[in-house]
Amino acid sequence: MPSPVLIAIDASPASHALLDLAHRYCRPGEHTLHVLLAIDATFAVHEQRTAYTEQELEEYPAACDEQQLAEHAVSNAVKTLREAGFDSQGCMVAAPPVEAIVAKASELECELIIIGHRHLSRLGRLLDPSISAKVIDRVQVPVLVGAA
Repeated sequence: MPSPVLIAIDASPASHALLDLAHRYCRPGEHTLHVLLAIDATFAVHEQRTAYTEQELEEYPAACDEQQLAEHAVSNAVKTLREAGFDSQGCMVAAPPVEAIVAKASELECELIIIGHRHLSRLGRLLDPSISAKVIDRVQVPVLVGAA
């Protein structure tokens, strides 16, 4: 059975670098690649991908846009990985990123997590602690960190 690998992306163009890392270190047939994107729960209109009602679009335009962007990013990442020959699945969850990544990696019994890292100043890290560092501290599997 292929070994599961979790790729935690965001909706930025830098996520392509994480897909490239996965392609470099994983092999089709040996690894199943799971793409995860966590969004702020305040921007989650629906639990599952579904059409928005007129009322939702009027009342929550920013949330609808954010969720659509996230769903699109996951779909594109899965498509890219499948075109490269990988068995790949993806999901978007409404949860804090660290909790979502740790929970999904545990659920899937992943052998590796691939995650991005933003280059922040010391003050930036103090004000907005690193998600990748928090994940590393909470999991028992290797974490491959790519520059984002």
